[in-house]
Amino acid sequence: MLRGLMRVVGLSAAVSALFASSALAAKGGAGTETFTEHAHEVLLFSFPVQNQCTGSAGTFTAIAANEVFHITTQADGDLWVTGTAEGTVTFVPFEEGVSYSGHFATWFGEAINNKNTVGHSTSTFVLTGTDGTRSVIHMTSHLSTNAKGAVTVEFEKSSFRCI
Repeated sequence: MLRGLMRVVGLSAAVSALFASSALAAKGGAGTETFTEHAHEVLLFSFPVQNQCTGSAGTFTAIAANEVFHITTQADGDLWVTGTAEGTVTFVPFEEGVSYSGHFATWFGEAINNKNTVGHSTSTFVLTGTDGTRSVIHMTSHLSTNAKGAVTVEFEKSSFRCI
């Protein structure tokens, strides 16, 4: 479940960066260009998972109450992207059982230049069940490449606690 969630968050960030950088590059101007977008009540993801605390299958959903996406590009091709979101998260079992709801915060950043690429993210989800139990999910990832595109550092760390 955690690897799938990390991939969804990372893929969303990468796709956003790709489209935003294409739009900015199309302007073809010299110097630095910046784009910032604010959004509210955005569905970040919703997919089936198995609850690691109860074992029940259900749907895990995150809706960003507030989301900010920022990208800066330079004429030389250097690029900085960052995004932050916070909002509500839920787990609803497919059959009767414990439902969970709570809060999440997530951040990602990426920097690209002619010498290297660095991308990293962190996300935390804190949920409380209808039975009073709590679940805390925390994820961190990092990827660095050199100018030739070879990966120099890569890791994904995640934890899932049932309290």
